[in-house]
Amino acid sequence: MTFLAITGLINFLTSVLFGTFIFIKNPRGQQNRQFFYFSLSVGLYGLGYFLWQISHEQATALFWFNVLFIGIILINATLLHYVLCLVSTFNKKKAEIIVYYSINAIFIVLNLASFLYTGLEPRHELGLWPNPAMLFNGYLAFWVWEALYIFILLLRYMKKATGIKREQTKYTIVSGLIGFLGGASNWPMWFGIHFPPYANFLVATYVCLMGYAIARYQLLDIKVVLSRTGIFLGVYTLVLGIPFIIGFHTNFGFLSFVILFILATMGPVIYRYLQGKAENVILARQREYQKILHDSAKIILRVHNINRLGKLIMYGVNSVMKVEYAAIFLDDPEHESLRLVTASDSTVFPPEAKIGYDDPAVDLMRKFKKPVAHELVSRIFTSAPEGKFSMLVPSFNEDRLLGFMVLGDKADGSFYSADDINTFDILSHQTALAIENCLYIEERKKTQDRLFEAEKLALVGGMAEGVAHQIRNRLNHFSLAAMQIRLEIDECKGHTPDLMEQNAHIGHAFNALQEIAESIIDNVKKTNSVIKGILNFTFTNDNKNYFSGLSFREILEGAKDLVRIKHGIEDIPITLECDENDLIYGIMTQLMEAIYNLIDNAYEATNEKMKNHMTQEQRKQFNPFILVRLFSKPDSFLIEITDNGVGIADEDKKKIFAPYFTTKSSHKSKSISGIGLYVVHRMITENHKGKIWFTSEFMKGTSFFISLPIQVQGSQQENISAL
Repeated sequence: MTFLAITGLINFLTSVLFGTFIFIKNPRGQQNRQFFYFSLSVGLYGLGYFLWQISHEQATALFWFNVLFIGIILINATLLHYVLCLVSTFNKKKAEIIVYYSINAIFIVLNLASFLYTGLEPRHELGLWPNPAMLFNGYLAFWVWEALYIFILLLRYMKKATGIKREQTKYTIVSGLIGFLGGASNWPMWFGIHFPPYANFLVATYVCLMGYAIARYQLLDIKVVLSRTGIFLGVYTLVLGIPFIIGFHTNFGFLSFVILFILATMGPVIYRYLQGKAENVILARQREYQKILHDSAKIILRVHNINRLGKLIMYGVNSVMKVEYAAIFLDDPEHESLRLVTASDSTVFPPEAKIGYDDPAVDLMRKFKKPVAHELVSRIFTSAPEGKFSMLVPSFNEDRLLGFMVLGDKADGSFYSADDINTFDILSHQTALAIENCLYIEERKKTQDRLFEAEKLALVGGMAEGVAHQIRNRLNHFSLAAMQIRLEIDECKGHTPDLMEQNAHIGHAFNALQEIAESIIDNVKKTNSVIKGILNFTFTNDNKNYFSGLSFREILEGAKDLVRIKHGIEDIPITLECDENDLIYGIMTQLMEAIYNLIDNAYEATNEKMKNHMTQEQRKQFNPFILVRLFSKPDSFLIEITDNGVGIADEDKKKIFAPYFTTKSSHKSKSISGIGLYVVHRMITENHKGKIWFTSEFMKGTSFFISLPIQVQGSQQENISAL
């Protein structure tokens, strides 16, 4: 078996195996499929070349030469098709590629009909070679044009391409030059020129480099690849060449072997030293910003606000690396999604964008748990403008995805190298620590706020108890005095009935005093009821701040008392519907506050509708109501509070549980802080592990629903301070 036959076998095996691997990696990718067809063409050429070289009979050699020549024809056609897919112009040039395929099909027919060459003959002891016919010159001119056209397309595309596409194009150009050099090394032998085509094995290198550019998402800079190759060839040419020259002149004596041993030992050291120097020059800018990013990772640990942290990271990446687009998403467990914190361009993602936990991008990051670049990202975000999404940089704390950063192409058109991705991997771990730090500090602040509120409520409760004791003492005095007045009047009337009949004025005065006494006693009872309502909400020296079984009627009565106190009214139009067993499970003070807020909102909604949205006639016919229902389910309690008030406008529905958002104005309500429903939402969802939602139709009414679990488990049964 000759060396030329071995080159054919290498080309065949390499192209078929590499092409199949690329196809299996992504069989749906147009670029992968077309590379597979191209590699099969090279494989056909390699197989024909190998069997042609080992054939010694004219007929057999001619048959396999026809096969290898069909491979040559198909290589350019399939390569042109692949390049059109790479440069994203295939759809625009379908007619053109059909023309090229048609012309190549004609040459295949001419080849099979033996119109391109006239038989085979032995040459220079290198096997049987063809004698080109006149038509072959026409094919050779077409072959040269196809090759030039392919490189023109690639060079044009490289000028406007960015990121990984630009680097893939560079690889295709370099590998194309190597491959065409290897294949074209056969032409001189066709024309009888003694130039052994030992470079034919470079065709395999061609396929490998192209396949590498498709399969790898973390490419080496092509300049680094070329520098490594050049330095390797230069160093080992000297390492092997110097001993060979010395040995040639010294008859390959002991001296040449000593020099070979010394140089072979020094060769790797020299190679690494020269390569390090070359890469420092080539990648100077890249190494500079990578160092800055490493240093920035220390700074972000000092930031304690999570939104400020996101903006700082994005500013650093934008200013140091100069990317076309950057956006940062952080975990939002409350909505089971990752929300957009900041972005350099609001046209790609809307300001309130969220990506759910089940999104393909999240699945991809959970799978790799490290920066993901190039086609994997673009396949997921198919709707994004070209170049906007080139890399995802996730930040994990064990298995929890705390957030991720989306990066576009670099502004200078370069791609994200393996070193870049390693740098971002380090940055993502530092970012995860910074996010954890921010979350811990924020949670600590919330805990301190809750403790402060609990202490304040306890203080208010203690004060309220003391004040209530003093007021009740006075009320008892007023009550006793009024009852004494009533008894004295009754006694006087009983002893002097004639006096009452004789003097109508005295009788009228006694009746008036008796009515005043009754009024005092009635108001004492009402004032005592008000004090009881306040104490029910503020008193904390019992189990009302712990999870326990509670009477819903008792909670509702306490909430009604608070609404009456706030608005200074005798009664509110509430209808209660529930079973005889009205026990629910929760924290008394928090549930009372939640029900109070919802009833208060319902009462104000009915008042607003009547006062601001109705005519005089409509008010006479309007019957405001608030319906409260309690339903028992196997695993939960459902509370419904429905009113026929003004309702909630569609544009306000998404913001109804947001802090500091309110639909009330100062002349409509006595409390316009906008945190009532926000606090209610947190107490129900965070402390009680329940759910709260609503339905509403503007000008028709609103229904709020609270779902509470039958019993809160484990540590959740511990004392939870009031918000």
